[in-house]
Amino acid sequence: MSLPVTRTSMAERSHRLARLVADQLAKRQKPDGTFEQHSFYAPTFAAALWAQLDPALYAPQIEAALCALEAAQQDQRYHREFIEYGLRQIPGLCAERLNAILRNAPTQSPDVANWQVLGMINRHLSLKKGAGKNRKLINWLHWAFIRLRYWRTPLFWDRPTCFSGQYHAFCAALLTDSPEAAHRAIATKATALIAELSGDHGYANLLGRGAGQNFGAVCALYALSEHGFQTQADAVLFRLENAFLTTGTLPLNLFSTADLPDDPGPATPKTPGWYNYNRHDDYLAFAGYWLLKVANGEPKPSPLPTPPNLNAAPIAIFSNAKYQAQMCLCGTHSFDLTPCPVVLSGAENTASLLFAPTGGEEDTPSLYGPASIPLPATSDGKYFAQIRKATRCQNTVRIDFTLAGISGKRTITFDDTQITVTDQIATKCNLLRLLVHHDVDLIQTSKQQLHTPNLGITFKADQDLVIEDANHFTAAGSARRVIAPHTDHVTLRICWGTDDV
Repeated sequence: MSLPVTRTSMAERSHRLARLVADQLAKRQKPDGTFEQHSFYAPTFAAALWAQLDPALYAPQIEAALCALEAAQQDQRYHREFIEYGLRQIPGLCAERLNAILRNAPTQSPDVANWQVLGMINRHLSLKKGAGKNRKLINWLHWAFIRLRYWRTPLFWDRPTCFSGQYHAFCAALLTDSPEAAHRAIATKATALIAELSGDHGYANLLGRGAGQNFGAVCALYALSEHGFQTQADAVLFRLENAFLTTGTLPLNLFSTADLPDDPGPATPKTPGWYNYNRHDDYLAFAGYWLLKVANGEPKPSPLPTPPNLNAAPIAIFSNAKYQAQMCLCGTHSFDLTPCPVVLSGAENTASLLFAPTGGEEDTPSLYGPASIPLPATSDGKYFAQIRKATRCQNTVRIDFTLAGISGKRTITFDDTQITVTDQIATKCNLLRLLVHHDVDLIQTSKQQLHTPNLGITFKADQDLVIEDANHFTAAGSARRVIAPHTDHVTLRICWGTDDV
């Protein structure tokens, strides 16, 4: 089966993609029911996908996957909440076998929104008619806790005070699929934010942990389609289809065409994104499951255009005809904050990355240490700036940072045809250090000016600029770094549609 050239409905396109994923998983499954590149839950979501798509055709694969789950080691990293959720999506799976698979594995319940929502949904799914008042009360209290700790209209935190477009979308998808009216009401508001983040370009998870992963894209697609945001959903689905056409699969990172190596991590520069422990087959099975849910959904009327109020939000979105820029303004780790905006140049299917997401993971080593964060550094490369605070006032973001004990500031102003970045600090150092995506054809036309002929963008500075061509890495793969070397002040204007180059 191949993807069509002609346009069909979103349901047909999603079903076709889900079938391609299901067939690919069937080929990738090992004789013992596991997968070569999985860590946690590939057998669960593959079985759920196969069982909902065609249980007779995939019966041997489903049984092998369930046997693998029964034999799985339940260590401290056992993803109980994910595995239980996937098992409960398998039609006809008896309670005895479900309990035999889960055995006595404890829930992890980390201080992360998506895990908490998963746990609540699993408990709700396990409730039978006539369930006792105590169990219903526990679920109600858990929902109240989630609302209090993670919900800040219109967004879900990933971890408290930290935003991730990916895990916001997962929470929205889970609550959208819930039969509880209170859950769906919150999901409606959360999905309006996803629509703003996706715009017409189809990248729903540019900010925070997991930027660019197919995990967040399929969750966003489901939430958008179920709440009637058909234009945005179509754009997300296009990105998924395009990734499959380009790579022959759904890559873990939709920004990268590279396969995940057998030994991903900081010692392997070919690792796409910042993924040290995520595995291709886990995310492939997960994506296939949610694609089938999109295919099986009913078309919804488009909602009234009521964009969320982001004036006081911890994230900022700046959209116009030339570009869309997004920033996270708070967090606890380097990848939670956005010192250089994530910028997509252009619109719709042709929108392309200028500045890609950067960052790392909080609980494993990463390719992205302080040297890779796009903030100033001392000229000898020994010290790197750390963000102290980021604030927004209308169309300007101010970032206060410290470098080797000295305070500095960065201001970023967003106008219709240009973005202006100004760095100031009371010492001579390397300023800017902005990472330009490797697909951008960046040419130096003078000491203080750069040009990108393929995007029609000009970089104009009041100090000399240098392009570092050594490999630097973002969530979208390699990048080139633009610096203003050994100075204490620089203003850089990034201009769209200028001819004086």
